[in-house]
Amino acid sequence: MLVENCKLAIISIKANKMRAFLTMLGIIIGVAAVIAIMTVGNSMTKGIQKQLESYGVQNIDVYITPFDYNAELSDADIENSKFKPEVLHKFSDNFKDKVSAISVESSVGNGVVLKNDKKATVDVTGVSAGYFKANNLKLKDGIYFDSSAYELGTNVAIVSDLFAKQLFGENYSAETILGNDFEVNINDEYINITPVGIYEFKAQGGGKQKTSPMYMPLKSAWNLNHDQSIYYMTVVASEGQDAVKVSEDIKKYFIDSLANQLGDKFTVEVYSNQSMIKENTDMMSKITMAISLIAAIALIVGGIGVMNIMTVSITERTREIGTRKALGAEDSMIMLQFISEAIILCLIGGLIGMIIGVTIGDVASKLMGYAPTISFASIYISVGFSMAIGVFFGYSPAKHAAKMNPIDALRYE
Repeated sequence: MLVENCKLAIISIKANKMRAFLTMLGIIIGVAAVIAIMTVGNSMTKGIQKQLESYGVQNIDVYITPFDYNAELSDADIENSKFKPEVLHKFSDNFKDKVSAISVESSVGNGVVLKNDKKATVDVTGVSAGYFKANNLKLKDGIYFDSSAYELGTNVAIVSDLFAKQLFGENYSAETILGNDFEVNINDEYINITPVGIYEFKAQGGGKQKTSPMYMPLKSAWNLNHDQSIYYMTVVASEGQDAVKVSEDIKKYFIDSLANQLGDKFTVEVYSNQSMIKENTDMMSKITMAISLIAAIALIVGGIGVMNIMTVSITERTREIGTRKALGAEDSMIMLQFISEAIILCLIGGLIGMIIGVTIGDVASKLMGYAPTISFASIYISVGFSMAIGVFFGYSPAKHAAKMNPIDALRYE
């Protein structure tokens, strides 16, 4: 019986192709809009999440900040806004089970290296041992600094492959860089450095950059700067640790241990990448869902169109209904016939909308620079919803058809 009703529904749709298409248009637009929006939203969410994760899911930024940013600070206050090296050592001992790395930086300044009439420009920065893990910086050649380099503050360095290419060309060999002395001019002061490692340089923000970071041990930078200021640090929570929970513990520890230094002017703020990723994902999901719900209004409009066309169809086929009922067709059979027709209309519209929505979502995601992430949930929901609309909006006209008096129906002109 169901198969027979579906055949009758398809015959009826084919008989009025243009009208059927215009009826389905609202469903097509609604389904396509929902799927396209959710696909773009998912693609953006995944892309931004992946970008944030590249900075380190377990990373936690820690810094001292004033309660009132507009307050005038004395020299003593400015000193109180910094972490002291001894505080860092105590913190490391207290959190050795929860923290796998601590990254601290100290900028020395921009420098220039001249070699064989060629020039390389560098941004010299002193870093702690945990910097490379916190920033996921991998070496192409050579080694990281050993413990003695950090303890003694020797003038060794880790340079970029861009540095090597600027001085020795694209086909440079690591042997021409590693273990050899280079003279760096920083603020008209010449410093001899010996590279021990080479990392792959990746330009930030697009474009072709000519200056790349050169890293040296933190103590070496302190010696050059004659200053051991620590304005902030990045802490890497150990694997298996909840970074958000660790960040809360870190904040409490510093507020308690630095109570005298902080006074009533400063506090300690912590910010974990994990919490930022979660906040971003939640925000993007809410925005995507809100826009999708607005787009879904088109499905309701399409449903009203289905009800309208079914009402017209029943009016046109009144004599057909009367003939079937006179031949013994039950009310349920008449109702099922017209509900089936409404469902098939919405199903065809939903499938066309699905194809259009996936295509638009795929193209739009690529144009925005994100890898397309098809939202299968939106496909199931929107197509399923379109079928539910067929049942809901097709029920009333179908019920009206089923309740017709066969004698009155046969008399209908």
